[in-house]
Amino acid sequence: MPLHPPRLSAGLRHLVGLGTLFALLTLAGCATPPPPAITADLPLAQAVGMATDQTVRLLDEQRGLARYLSRSTRVYVAPVVDAGSRQQTVSTVRVRELIAVHLKSQHRGIELVPFTAAAAARSELRLDTTLTAALLPDGRRATDRVRLDMRLVSLHDGRTLARSEASVVDAGMDGTPVNFFRESPFSLASGEADASSMAGGTALSERDRTLPIARLDEAGAAYAAGSYDRALDLYRSAATLPGVDTMQALVGTYLSAIRSGRDQEAQEAFARIVALGLKTRVMGVKLLFAPGKTEFWPDPAISKFYPEWLREIARQAGDVPSCLQVVGHSSHSGAEDYNVLLSAPGPGAVRQQLETANPALVQRIEASGVGWRDNLVGTGSDDLKDAVDRRVEFKVVDCR
Repeated sequence: MPLHPPRLSAGLRHLVGLGTLFALLTLAGCATPPPPAITADLPLAQAVGMATDQTVRLLDEQRGLARYLSRSTRVYVAPVVDAGSRQQTVSTVRVRELIAVHLKSQHRGIELVPFTAAAAARSELRLDTTLTAALLPDGRRATDRVRLDMRLVSLHDGRTLARSEASVVDAGMDGTPVNFFRESPFSLASGEADASSMAGGTALSERDRTLPIARLDEAGAAYAAGSYDRALDLYRSAATLPGVDTMQALVGTYLSAIRSGRDQEAQEAFARIVALGLKTRVMGVKLLFAPGKTEFWPDPAISKFYPEWLREIARQAGDVPSCLQVVGHSSHSGAEDYNVLLSAPGPGAVRQQLETANPALVQRIEASGVGWRDNLVGTGSDDLKDAVDRRVEFKVVDCR
């Protein structure tokens, strides 16, 4: 007699149908192409809201029916950074605040976790956002026009689940670095390359990469709040984590120790910073000179530590069997040829001080100026916003 498949109960037929619908919706979501970038020039708050909505919509399309059946998704919003300088600024902090408010008020399926390492470790997704300044016809970077790039990354497998871009035009944009980056003796855009992706030569998981990011975030918040002892503890802790941006952790330790009155620990941290810079063969030190002169900036609040920094660099560089290139950089204001000339005297003065501090460096240092060719901010505003562009960079090279 012919065999017939067993008849399913109404409840089982409902479950099978639901599973089929779930599979179809999930496949349809995966096949949906990402929408085009939001190209209209929008004010900052509107651009952030639209990009956030689009990112969450793309995530929902990928999750299909699961978004209706599962609990809310835990998301850690990482610190927003300027893409050129890798700094956090008044505007990047504002963007992060806008994202957080919009997610909380408009997307009940998203659980925004606190900005702490413990909470980030329990997250499922990380939201990364950068701001990239638009280029003006003369090569400078605009102060009021940026591209906002938002990515939602799975901490389970490292996939980018959703991405949105928006064009921002807003006269209220403020590129002034927050205190930590303004007070840092080093440009954190140079040095270690993609430090957070590797640990001892082994690739880290996305979840493991997130922990040091969040610990540095938590430390930076304590520093911004003036809680320097807590910031010091957090930066110390961050420096021990696999895959951490070691330069940022050491700079944080140095700055927090200075603010806490722990001079010996600050000196030890700075020595480790120099050792790391020499190891990675490049370090950008923010030494400001009086305009058109070889004397340091006259304000002691800015330049009082410069001699101490140079003595430590000279001491360690003398023990390295290599040579140094001391390269001066200027902000993007004025003619290019003029800025090359303007950026040259400073490195010459630095070379002389290094050779005086350690005669072993004589004939091993080459000084030059490159003007604004390698700007990190590039606005030419000649103020705190582009201070990182007026730096002296040390590059370790093989002796000829």
